[in-house]
Amino acid sequence: MSATSQPGGILLVIPAWCETVRLNAFASRLFPALAASGLPVTVQIVDDGSPAHLAEALAERCSAWRAQFPFVQPLHRLPANIGKGGAIYAGWDLAGEAAWLAFCDADGSVDADEVVRILNTALTSPDPVCYCASRHIQGAQTHWGSILRQVLSHLFAAWVRWHTRLPLRDSQCGAKVIPRAIYRGAKGRLSEKRYAFDVELMLACFRAGVAIQEIPVRWSWQPGSRIKLARDGFSMLCAVRRIGRTRIRTAF
Repeated sequence: MSATSQPGGILLVIPAWCETVRLNAFASRLFPALAASGLPVTVQIVDDGSPAHLAEALAERCSAWRAQFPFVQPLHRLPANIGKGGAIYAGWDLAGEAAWLAFCDADGSVDADEVVRILNTALTSPDPVCYCASRHIQGAQTHWGSILRQVLSHLFAAWVRWHTRLPLRDSQCGAKVIPRAIYRGAKGRLSEKRYAFDVELMLACFRAGVAIQEIPVRWSWQPGSRIKLARDGFSMLCAVRRIGRTRIRTAF
């Protein structure tokens, strides 16, 4: 079933895996900001295979949000966990008539007003540009929580540039907007479904000749991250290396 997105508008997907608490706090800021903006946005929350009791609680919250903010769609539940990228793509596949596809992280690390600003930038763009929130360029305001987290983020960004030649300072910040046509042309060739999916997606855009613009944002680390260094770090490095060696062709 397609989301009831507005023609020419934006479908904003929020992937959620066991994120009831953090998403509830973020939604209390994001949804009023979206409503006040008047932007033609549809919000689709995708539950990425959370345990049944958490998914049911989130479905109830979506119903409550929808009663106040009609642009919020009923929860889209995936039967099993397939990864952040897979959840976002599952939501994007419900795009309806949206011209733009976007996502933001459920933890609210990218400020709600910043999400609205990025969406507005895309809607007022005369060209098909991919917009990426960035923590690593001039103008960004960041709170990392620890020096180690900041250093690791910059090292990973360097690893991405080395293996892919992507002209990005920060591929992993949790808010992006791309033209729907770009995704439609590339989705059959996108295989990465977990935390390195951003790299593959941006590389597909770059190799298709689509401009990528980084937007400096206010970003604050939020406790409760689902990424664990010992479990996910090495697999992300390997995924980036594999992605960089893969030739991704995008058809329009």
